[in-house]
Amino acid sequence: MKKIAAYLIPVLACFAVGISASFFQASSIAEWYPTLTKPTLTPPNIVFPIAWSVLYLCMGLSLGRLIVRRQHKGIIRLWVLQLIANFLWSILFFTLRNPLAGFIDIVLLNILVGLYIFAASRRDRAAAWLFVPYLLWTLFAAYLNGYILLHGTPAAAPTTIQTESLTISKPKTERIMVHKMPELPYSTEALAPKMSKETFEYHYGKHLQTYVDNLNRLIPGTPYESMSLQEIVKKADGPIFNNAAQAWNHTFFFLMLTPDQKPMPQKLADRIARDFGSVEAFKEEFSKAATGLFGSGWTWLAADKDGKLQIISESNAGNPMTKGLKPVMTIDVWEHAYYIDYRNRRADFIKSYWELIDWDKVADRIFPRKYHCTACDYVYDPAKGDPESGIAPGTAFEDIPDDWVCPVCGLYKDSFKIVEEK
Repeated sequence: MKKIAAYLIPVLACFAVGISASFFQASSIAEWYPTLTKPTLTPPNIVFPIAWSVLYLCMGLSLGRLIVRRQHKGIIRLWVLQLIANFLWSILFFTLRNPLAGFIDIVLLNILVGLYIFAASRRDRAAAWLFVPYLLWTLFAAYLNGYILLHGTPAAAPTTIQTESLTISKPKTERIMVHKMPELPYSTEALAPKMSKETFEYHYGKHLQTYVDNLNRLIPGTPYESMSLQEIVKKADGPIFNNAAQAWNHTFFFLMLTPDQKPMPQKLADRIARDFGSVEAFKEEFSKAATGLFGSGWTWLAADKDGKLQIISESNAGNPMTKGLKPVMTIDVWEHAYYIDYRNRRADFIKSYWELIDWDKVADRIFPRKYHCTACDYVYDPAKGDPESGIAPGTAFEDIPDDWVCPVCGLYKDSFKIVEEK
């Protein structure tokens, strides 16, 4: 019985620490962690509890083996210290949202784990080897933490949602853009059960809001403060790019969904068939790319300058505009896009996604339509553009910068309506 207790107590202690830490980090994992810039090697969130369960078991068994063999004197202190450092990392990184403090702690943790392995190897080699997977995992965790630290983290976001686009009064060439949340063309429960209201409360109301707020905090005093969102995505890097691209990507994603899907326009079906063989072949290839994208990111249907369609997958905040391509359609495969409704079943989320696409909007991205100003008779024709305002011929209305105004009456872009085909 004593032998069983010698193994069981350390194992339970490890799991108790892990469960306690999870309570402190739950809200940050849902709201803050998805907004961070992470390396492409970042595993899906579902991997972490599985990995830690195995590691906690090995950690407990290692100490238990030393206790049973009466080789534990002087080494229990190291074991307890590394467990405390393990717990503190969750508090520092997630609860306090401080990657620097977390990185310092995890470096200390790796040192303690290394010392434990060295001390254990002189008493029982099996006990030492049981700790090796833990050391490899914490070294990998240090890499992830360090990457986040070096590539910037978002500032704390205010809780209010901006619904209006503001322009700070300055000379036109120095105008400061204040980016806004997009208005959804449907209610937050309209896409249920494929996308629930709770998903929208987090995905749209918290994640997208955080990107928008962070961008508005980051750009004052930079060359990007007077640029449209699209221009920032094409020109920026680092934290400004990450937040701008995520704001643009999410806005594009939400606005191309609909609760009332109509059949795909024939001209769109013909173009897809031209470039992929058939609509079904396109869907299969797109779904495969979205399912196979490792970690977090986006899968896109994009068009090159000649109008040829292609499927590309981008990690994290990647956007095809940075490669000179035109976004036509996208799916968000960050876990926060589907975890509430589908848990880790990404393939099921992708299957439901096909029933929510507004095919008319996808077609409009490939076959640009004319837009008319609601205050005057001006009509924007993509074939002509607006050269006097710097808009080249061939520019789709959707690709015009957000701060563009009607050249006749000065009305903003969001007041234009599609010219319906007769």
